[in-house]
Amino acid sequence: AAQRLWSTGVAELASTMVLHRLPRALSWATVSLCCLLDTSSIFAAAKMKCKHCDVGHGFEEFLKEPTPMGGGDHASDVHVLWPAHVEVVPITADLGGWEPASFHEKLAQEAVRGWRAFQKKIVPKLAKGHFIRRQLEQKHAGALNDAFFHWQKSLFEESGDVSKSLEEQKGPSNTPHPDANSSWPEMNGLPEYQKLRKIVDRLSRRYLARSGMKEEQAMGLNYSIFNWAAVHGPGEFHGPHTHVGEYHVAVFYAQVGPAGGKLRFGDPRGHSPPFGRSFIHTPQSGHLVIFPSWLSHMATVTSPSSDLPKDYEKEPLRVVFSFNIGPVTGPLPCHHWWSDPTGDMRFQRQSKIDPELLGL
Repeated sequence: AAQRLWSTGVAELASTMVLHRLPRALSWATVSLCCLLDTSSIFAAAKMKCKHCDVGHGFEEFLKEPTPMGGGDHASDVHVLWPAHVEVVPITADLGGWEPASFHEKLAQEAVRGWRAFQKKIVPKLAKGHFIRRQLEQKHAGALNDAFFHWQKSLFEESGDVSKSLEEQKGPSNTPHPDANSSWPEMNGLPEYQKLRKIVDRLSRRYLARSGMKEEQAMGLNYSIFNWAAVHGPGEFHGPHTHVGEYHVAVFYAQVGPAGGKLRFGDPRGHSPPFGRSFIHTPQSGHLVIFPSWLSHMATVTSPSSDLPKDYEKEPLRVVFSFNIGPVTGPLPCHHWWSDPTGDMRFQRQSKIDPELLGL
């Protein structure tokens, strides 16, 4: 019931509003303009027989095309301010996208192979006190992926040069040319990987234009795309965080098992009631999720194997590719955060007023 409420009340209608401004994408995407409905709050409201909690089609009037007004019509101006713009794009054909299912499968296979090679071939060669080894020595469930991330970041800055990526960092980091190598050699050589970066580039510009940036500026923007793979086994998670300073971020799910966890977004308005809401997306292999850099998000814990059906032989790892799309000079410093192109998204509609119908 909560899922139906979300789809009918906001997400489905939001697609009507935002997609008319730009040419249609190659595939339908789910676009959510969120004040982040919390399904647990909906169930609690239903239990207490709340008379004002059912949003229903309450936003429909504002998300449609503007209604032309006649000479004698009366109307109010309605402003919808600062929504969080989340887009879920099905990339592969098994979800309704345009790429074959083998697209996400091959990416997952190479990510897992590289993740295992990192543990078996890279880590043993690291000197005591090495910056990557220090990450591995942290006492939490995400230590391995944190170390894997730092190695990939170094790889990106060294244009895929494995030897240089293991050298201790000295001075400011580099941002390579967009066409330079951006990962380990086998990943760089994968056609699906290069295609994924191209897809993210094109949809990123579309996302920024929809968020309020002038279309010609979004299409010509010189930005950096830094991406990294993360591989999560049973019991692992990535806690709440943001990427403030980037233009926006994205996550591509290359492999999601039946116990692969969720993507949870936190309320950007704060944690105290009436705020403190959350929106939980259940990812599928082949989903690309695009959202603002300032929107708090987390990958919830992957369930242990004991939660799986008895006839399920092997639990696949959760494999995701994360993307930071931001300035070529690095993330915006805090005194420039005001310029975030997604931070002032808003729209306005006129709402027709019939005094006679209202008994006025």
